[in-house]
Amino acid sequence: MGEMGKTPAPDDFGSGDDIVTVFQLEGRPVRGRVVRLGATANAILSAHAYPVSVAHLVGEAAMIATLIGDSLKFQGKLIIQASGPGSEGQHVEGEGAVAFVVADFVPGEGVRAYAKYDSERVKTLEKVHGGPVGAQMLLGGGHFAMTVDPGPGMERHQGVTAIEGESLAEAAEHYFDQSEQVPSRLKMAVGRQMVAGGAYVWRCGGALIQRIAADDARGETDADFDHARALFDTVEPDELIDPVITSGRLLFRLFHEEGVRVEQSRPVVRRCACEHDRLARLLARFPSDDREHMSDSDGKVAMTCEYCNREWTFSAAEIDQAGKAND
Repeated sequence: MGEMGKTPAPDDFGSGDDIVTVFQLEGRPVRGRVVRLGATANAILSAHAYPVSVAHLVGEAAMIATLIGDSLKFQGKLIIQASGPGSEGQHVEGEGAVAFVVADFVPGEGVRAYAKYDSERVKTLEKVHGGPVGAQMLLGGGHFAMTVDPGPGMERHQGVTAIEGESLAEAAEHYFDQSEQVPSRLKMAVGRQMVAGGAYVWRCGGALIQRIAADDARGETDADFDHARALFDTVEPDELIDPVITSGRLLFRLFHEEGVRVEQSRPVVRRCACEHDRLARLLARFPSDDREHMSDSDGKVAMTCEYCNREWTFSAAEIDQAGKAND
């Protein structure tokens, strides 16, 4: 296993948290990625008091955005969104418990994720079903969308498919099968770990394999992918979030007989677009009447970031100064 075809000790690479590791099976048309999120996962999931079911949903969205977004070959953004059916179709159990979950990944900057949900409806679902419930139950059906945003002045590309299965991993697999015709397999886990002092922190781990399309040189690739998928399906959830099992150790267990070419791991941090000056410039674009309605008795405007849950406060003078910068 490794760049030069040798098989180093499995801990020689892919160690640590908050990384994404790219790999390809030697001699087989199968590529993939492994993501391990420690502090990054905890920052995303601890920003809100998510019920366990919702935290799992948000964690999965963040991992899908990272696993797919890391493959972007340009400085764009990958957006993952799953939303309920709203007024479409018939009412189904869980509809409205989670209105939507969204995550986006920017190469070199990191990932963020957030869900809008009804805590009472989620609590009822978890009580009725005796524990955490999955994506299809929380969203009541709905749609899974993947959007590539190349940046300002360029056209967005979006694919949408129905949510199938009880995890966003299954929804993403269905998306690739239907929209991209790229057979894919995902495994994901979200959980909490007790640390020193008795506190609990969130951890996320995920892995993806995809079949490389057939061509004249490779010929038919279905059998190779089926073989790799059979090995990949032996991954257990605990292996994905255990801090002792590195990405390298996991890949070694799965594919050491195949041989794996592994690229350098890249860091994954929690990003957030909220920033004082940018938000002040945004407020400055509002008409004075609207700003007056948003202001408190001291004339200050408060804003809370949906992603990181940080509250920002702006004085009238700060907003006016930002308005001059907009001119």
